[in-house]
This record gives sequence, structure tokens and C-alpha cells, in this order.
Amino acid sequence: ITMTSASVPYLASMLWRTLTFITLTSTTVNSYTILGGIEEKKDEADSSFVTQKLRHLQKQVELRIQSHEPSGRVSMAGTIWEASPLLADYITNPACPIEAFHRSRIHEDGDDNARLQPQPATVVELGSGVGLASLAAAFLGCRVFATDGSPSSIRLMDENFEKYSSDIAIPPRAIRLDWGDMDEAESILQSELCCLPDVIMASDVVYSYSAREELSQTIRRLCPPGHSSGRVVIAHRWRTDPADEESFFESFDNDFDREEVGLEFLPDDGYHRTRNMKDMRYP
Repeated sequence: ITMTSASVPYLASMLWRTLTFITLTSTTVNSYTILGGIEEKKDEADSSFVTQKLRHLQKQVELRIQSHEPSGRVSMAGTIWEASPLLADYITNPACPIEAFHRSRIHEDGDDNARLQPQPATVVELGSGVGLASLAAAFLGCRVFATDGSPSSIRLMDENFEKYSSDIAIPPRAIRLDWGDMDEAESILQSELCCLPDVIMASDVVYSYSAREELSQTIRRLCPPGHSSGRVVIAHRWRTDPADEESFFESFDNDFDREEVGLEFLPDDGYHRTRNMKDMRYP
């Protein structure tokens, strides 16, 4: 999901090694509102619950978040960043062109009997935070591994996934993964996934320049050369230096095809434009 200004999100997806971009421009509009509404309620601890709508699934989920770590610093892992709801919205869109997100949908036949297609897609999310996009993929029937390097994130995801475990055929799993740790990535591939994932997805993971090389290494290990059916989907919010952030995506050009998702995949009630600004839409 591509965000083309300092106040806008951006989504990229990589196929054959293909990179697909979705651009959301929201000027001063909060992207949570654009995606159908978000409500927050506090509890007694230094945490709260956020209710997020998944419009394409006609569901809403309540997720625990937290504002601060036990150390007192602001919790980056315990926050739903703007691009995460946009990623969840895109992958649950019935018109989403990524086959993996349709493979395990339940189809109705003429006798009113439902059948679940075999071999659900394997999805890995990087920097999962509180697990919104991973939960959305799990609702689609995918086999989901939600990874993050923060212990707080793993704890929050465990709680959020447990809440909906009875509603999901294959509950998602929260797993610790530090970007750039190839031994850890290899261990997850061998002992957890037992295969290369069909989709690697992430949102708001490119903002930190210092972590980009490690993120790139991890993506390339999970979607290596020859993995012709692999897809990578990245939702990103442009910040202070979009050209610098764009260089991260350009670094994949020799190995991945890149494509930008059109406005038809984005919610109708927001300010949107493509990365090259050829197409624009207002609510």
C-alpha cells in the first residue's frame, strides 16, 4: 500500500519475485477512519482495546494494544500503525489478485454444502505488532505465522489470537523473529513452516533506515531466487523523506517485478492517489 506524502500510507507487494504497490493518500484524514472506523477503550492497566472493522469479511475484531513498555518508553510494538488496517483491508478484498488469499475461502455449491479447498496458503507476517493483518489472513483460512522481534508484541498477539481461536480453522501463531538473524529465519522455515511461504507481508516496516538491510535480508531468505510463486506484500506510510524510503523498494528491482495496486482496490471514502499521481480520487 503506497503512501505518497508525509501523511499517507503505501502498500507494496512482491510477486515472482513481484513487487506490488498500493498507494493511499490521506492528507489530514486518519487512515483508521478511512478504513471503516476504529474505537478505543481503556482498561485499568497501561493498555487498551481497539476495535477494528474488517469490512470485506463483515467482521470487527477487538485487539489489545499498549501505549508504553514496562520500562516506561512508548511501545512501538503495541500500536496499530496506519498501514496495518490498509493491509488487512487489501488482503481480504474479494478482488485482491493474490491467489493465496483466495485458496482457502469457503465456496458454496448448488446443494448448499460448503467445502474448504485443501492446502491452505502459508503466510508469514514480518513486524506483526498486535497481529491485525495476520488475524485477517487467518480468517481467510490461511496458515499464518505472525513474527516480531519484540517480546511485548508476541505477548499481545498470543492474547489477541487466543480470543478468536474458536472462530478460525487454523489459528495464527506468534513467533519471535529478529530481522537479519538468518539462523533464526532458517529455524522457522525448517521447524515451523516446513516450506517456503506463499506470501510474506508487512506494514510500516521501512521507516527505520538502520533496520532496512536486515529487513531486506529476511525477505530474501523467505522468498529466495527460484521461489516463482512467492509473493511479498508491504504496506508503508511515507514519512519525512519519501525518496529515501522509495530506495528500499527500488533495491529489489533486479530480483523482483514491481507493480502498483490501482485505486479500485482502495476504500472509497478516503483521499487516494497512485505513486506517480496519474490517478487521484476524493471522497
